[in-house]
Amino acid sequence: MELFEYIDIMNQPYDIFKTDSVDSPLHWHYYSEVLYIHSGTVDICCNNKNATLSKGDLCYFYPLQLHSVSANENNTDDVNYSVIKFNVQTLNIPKAYLQSIYNSFVHRTSEEDFCLIIHEDGDAIETLVDSIVNEYESNEWMNILAVQSNILFLLIQVARQLNLNDRVPPKPSENTLSFYHILEFIDAHCTEPLEVNELAKQCNMSYSHFARLFRENYGRSCKEYIQYIRMNKAQDLLLNSEFDLDYIAQETGFYDCSHFIRQYKKWRGITPKQERLKHAK
Repeated sequence: MELFEYIDIMNQPYDIFKTDSVDSPLHWHYYSEVLYIHSGTVDICCNNKNATLSKGDLCYFYPLQLHSVSANENNTDDVNYSVIKFNVQTLNIPKAYLQSIYNSFVHRTSEEDFCLIIHEDGDAIETLVDSIVNEYESNEWMNILAVQSNILFLLIQVARQLNLNDRVPPKPSENTLSFYHILEFIDAHCTEPLEVNELAKQCNMSYSHFARLFRENYGRSCKEYIQYIRMNKAQDLLLNSEFDLDYIAQETGFYDCSHFIRQYKKWRGITPKQERLKHAK
C-alpha cells in the first residue's frame, strides 16, 4: 500500500479556493501551494516534519514537497483556510528577479527541506490573500492578471518577512551543479528546441545517468517534464490572452500548430479551441 500519492491536476494555471477540509493525506505535486488560516487550527506534515497552523498563519509548500493537512486534536473553532495553487513558471517573472524567486521559492536542500511558515500579527497578508481569492472567483475584466500580480506580491511579502533575500542554497558538488539547476534552465528555455541528450552534456553526464537521476529526483522523465512545462505555458496563453494558435505554438516550443493541437488534445482530452471556449466568460 502506498503511503503517499502524486497529485498534479489543475484545470487552469491557478487553483484558488477557501475550504474547511482537514483531511488532505500525504501527497506531492509540481506546483507551489499556499495555505492561509482564517480561523481554527490544523496540523501539517511536510517531509516528516510537523507543525501546527492557527489563525493568521501562512504556509508555503515548495514544488515536489511531500505534505499533508489534518485535524488538530485541541482545536475548538471552525476551521477555514484559503488554498492558492500555482505554477511559478506561469507568473512571468522578469529575468532580473528570476534567480531570486527560484532561490527563495523553488530551490532547497535536504537540511532545509521544510515548508515556509509566517506567523502574522497584523492583517496585511490576510487582506492580500482575500484579494487573490476574490479576484479569482470574480468575472471582472483581466481578473487572472490581477491574481497573477497579487501572487507575486504575496511572494515578495513572504520573502521580506522571512529575510529570504540572501538565501542561496548551498552548491552541490561541481560535477552535479548544473543538474540541480536544470529545472530552472528548462523553464527559461522551454520555447527553444531542447534535447535530453544535450541537457545531459551540459550536466557533464551520460544520457543514461542523467535520465535515471532526473526520474529519481523529479518523478518523471526529462522529456515528460519539458512537455509538462510547455503545456502549462500554452494553457496560460490560451486562457489569459487572445493570441492565435499559431503564435501560442511558436511561443511555447512546439514544431507547428498541428503538433501543438495534437499534443494538447492528448494532454487535456480537448483541443485548444475547445479549451478556450470552455473557459470563455
